Amino acid sequence: MEADWKLALEKFIEGWKTKDFVEAALLTGSYALGLQTARSDIDVYIVLSDDVDWRERGNVVVDGFLIEYFANPARQIRRYFEKELVQNSRSTARIITIGKVLFDKTGIAEALKSEALEYMKRPFERPDETWVEIAKYFLWDMLDSLKDAEDRNDPSSGYLYNLALNRALEVYSKFLGVEIPPASKVYRLFRDENFRRAYLYLDFPDEKFVNLFLRGIKEVRTENVEALINYILEQMGGFRIDGWRLRMRV
Repeated sequence: MEADWKLALEKFIEGWKTKDFVEAALLTGSYALGLQTARSDIDVYIVLSDDVDWRERGNVVVDGFLIEYFANPARQIRRYFEKELVQNSRSTARIITIGKVLFDKTGIAEALKSEALEYMKRPFERPDETWVEIAKYFLWDMLDSLKDAEDRNDPSSGYLYNLALNRALEVYSKFLGVEIPPASKVYRLFRDENFRRAYLYLDFPDEKFVNLFLRGIKEVRTENVEALINYILEQMGGFRIDGWRLRMRV
């Protein structure tokens, strides 16, 4: 029941709220959006004073509800904004943006939410030609390794299959200059528009890639990963292993 989880949350927050080095707290994740399931934990983000020289994350069960918490000084949260942007991620910015303020002693939560919203709008840097060439080679190599394992009836072929799918998603997202969808949410992000909007993700800009990727998830066959990787290589300018070379300055 809703009253039950809210009561558990209030009990947890009371242990932090009275500490003088704690400035704010936000409820975030699925509970903040009303999208929780039976296995969802309650995500809480705690903002510490910048005088604090530590950060902490942990989990605790309160009245049968699992609460996962992150405690960071405000300066560390801002570092996450910057660091993740380089990695084609807006994880912390999203956490703060969708978060519901539970208390805010100093106004820092509202300030961080305003900054986070700006990071949600900032573009990702597109990779250079060297990165693109190396990425194409490694995609080809992963596919070749998968085929080799399959030919040898190597039990690791299933593992290599999923690694290839994940790498294809990361490479193509970075090539397009879009956010890399997290593995735990990618299927729902690609299939469920309401879920995508709730978590503030933009539509993936290549519908054909999405369809190929989803087919690769639902039908575990090497030819599906091969079709996906060949499509990516084509979009990235094509690739031939025969004669491929990359010369770089040392």
